[in-house]
Amino acid sequence: MQHKTLIAFLLMLLCLPGHAGGGVRRLMLQMETQSLQAGQMAEVRAEMFYQALNGRLLTRFTLPPGEIMITNHLGELSVYNEAENKVYRTQSLEYSSTNNLLYFFLHGKVLDLGLGSMGFEQEKPVFSDDLMITRWLPPASLRHLFSSVELVHQGHLPIYAAYYDAGGGMVKKVYYSDYYQLPELDLPMTVTEFSYLPGGDSIVSRIRFSDVRINQDAASPWFDFQIPDDARIID
Repeated sequence: MQHKTLIAFLLMLLCLPGHAGGGVRRLMLQMETQSLQAGQMAEVRAEMFYQALNGRLLTRFTLPPGEIMITNHLGELSVYNEAENKVYRTQSLEYSSTNNLLYFFLHGKVLDLGLGSMGFEQEKPVFSDDLMITRWLPPASLRHLFSSVELVHQGHLPIYAAYYDAGGGMVKKVYYSDYYQLPELDLPMTVTEFSYLPGGDSIVSRIRFSDVRINQDAASPWFDFQIPDDARIID
């Protein structure tokens, strides 16, 4: 898998919600992603290892196998190919682990899914039965991309998000379901996303999580993995 494809995969995972108390220090889980576009199905499987102390997120791809992606809170991103011992490095705040779903899991950003930290402002919420519906307006710096974002919560958990472009057209909607709940963690085990592209095409993606382990149950040498010093740097 090319490093640009892995970066696109990382960006797809941004802003997925979760909730956890301050007692979660590390988290590991299995992930399976299926994407459908123009009748073509793509599947990715990976193991993910997150440490709250330094914000380090390691994703080890098992399908297709052979590559490891590491990022941190500074947005320092490395994609390492084990077989060829080569590494691609870049840095951008958009790659920061503080924008990633696992960060939201550990820091309780379920009410706004990180929109507040991006400068979005919430309008007055609307309540319908057991649902809370909120509309978020972007800051001036993002109005060329978004006109608004709509979030729907059931209880304290998000179940739906819709993103609208500058012209008011929907560009993405996301459903969060099958919540796995622990005292330390609420996690949607299924995330289904519909992305609408220019020209009428769309991408449907479904992410499924499994085998969630936290703290002392999250034991793996991959938490301590380091890219070899002699790895060849590529562009």
